[in-house]
Amino acid sequence: MFFIVSLFVYGGKSPEAVQRKPALRDYFQDVAGHTATRQIPLNDEAVAMLKLDDYAFIDYQGEAPQKVTLYIGYYYTANKAYASHSPLICYPSQGWLIDNKPARRTLAVGEHAINYETIITSNGDHKELVFYWYQAHARTSNEIYRNKIDMAYNRLMGKNDQYAFVRVSVPISGSDPAGAEQAGLAFMRAFLPQFIEYFAAT
Repeated sequence: MFFIVSLFVYGGKSPEAVQRKPALRDYFQDVAGHTATRQIPLNDEAVAMLKLDDYAFIDYQGEAPQKVTLYIGYYYTANKAYASHSPLICYPSQGWLIDNKPARRTLAVGEHAINYETIITSNGDHKELVFYWYQAHARTSNEIYRNKIDMAYNRLMGKNDQYAFVRVSVPISGSDPAGAEQAGLAFMRAFLPQFIEYFAAT
């Protein structure tokens, strides 16, 4: 199994051979029930460090009072399978604390599901509830090794091996994260079908 996965993951096309997709920041200007309020640019050093082929970093406002921030790091080939960074690495490196052990969850969205992890992070008085997962077409995972298996499966099924790391964060008001969780889950339900469509877009 390891050999098969390695063969498909590391025997990918070069980035030059991949047909480019619509820009993520334009495609996700709106997500059902949520309007983009701010595009957040990453500096060139961050883009290079993460080896991003494309990304979106956007604040949204939906029906809930909390804003929702979406980050997508998108990769055109499996050659960059190790490039995406878990929040368990990037948050502490930016001075944030992780206040709890990551919890694994599954959210059903129609015939699909999001297999994700969630943490609470804090920086001074500011707290956020963070949801994150890896995605390859309609397949999602909270573990990078499983994501590589998903990429291999997609190639066997005649799809490309493009994949993404997705993070959704919501500020926590007061000491109760319940409102933040509801806002985050509502956004994820709206987002997933549109993201699956994006993988199929040309």
